[in-house]
Amino acid sequence: MDISLRKTRIQNLDFVLSSCLNREEDMVIAYIFVKKLFCRVCAQSLLFCNNKYRICDYPFLYSERQLDSVVLPVISELCKGLVIAEYPVVRDSNMKGYEKEDSKGRIDYWCIYKDYSFVIEMKHSYDAFRTDATKDERLIKRWETMNIGQLQDIRSQVKHFEEATRGLIRIGLHFITPYSNSKHDGRKEFIDFYESKQKEILKRLYDDVSRSKPSKTTPNFMASWVLPRNDKYFGVPYVGTYPGLMLLGKIYPAIAHEGCS
Repeated sequence: MDISLRKTRIQNLDFVLSSCLNREEDMVIAYIFVKKLFCRVCAQSLLFCNNKYRICDYPFLYSERQLDSVVLPVISELCKGLVIAEYPVVRDSNMKGYEKEDSKGRIDYWCIYKDYSFVIEMKHSYDAFRTDATKDERLIKRWETMNIGQLQDIRSQVKHFEEATRGLIRIGLHFITPYSNSKHDGRKEFIDFYESKQKEILKRLYDDVSRSKPSKTTPNFMASWVLPRNDKYFGVPYVGTYPGLMLLGKIYPAIAHEGCS
């Protein structure tokens, strides 16, 4: 496993984060952006539980659309408002299995951070965290679609972007909700297992998503978060134990575009 994981505490929340092994300026800036984004998404999610409105319904229990409720405001805050969601693009690819020619599409987010342009694709999946293998093939397929397909077939168009930034960085974000679908909600032994095995769970995900086209599918950012013990570990619409949130990220080096300064 060519990635280093460490436990850390940020603003009273507990995380496991990968280290930034690439010391090039663009990669360091993108790493800091993704780390801040993940940590703030987790903190923002806590607003949906233990509040005066007596609800507990975390956005990461649902799908990408609901997760966007916390991701977009965080990106907007980090980028001082310079963000557009569902940005139109033309996709073009001759890669086998991902062929496209002048196909109209969208990228989930375009934004500017620290004088770099970012284009971001986002996915969401679930993972049965007590298993020894990643059972949900949809998780692996979504990761491959994002990194082998979507983030590659926009290369030709994003080179024509005209904003005067220092380069354009493509980022793939795959949020993963860990779960155990036992009929017993929030079982302490399941929560203890997840908290103690976060590094092993991330390593298993790392290995399973990296097998196809490793140069494109190997994550270079990983993170895990454990809900505070005084919060609930379940919610509508699912019954089970949901002890936190994970993130697999792929950050590509900056490429020059027409507006590059």
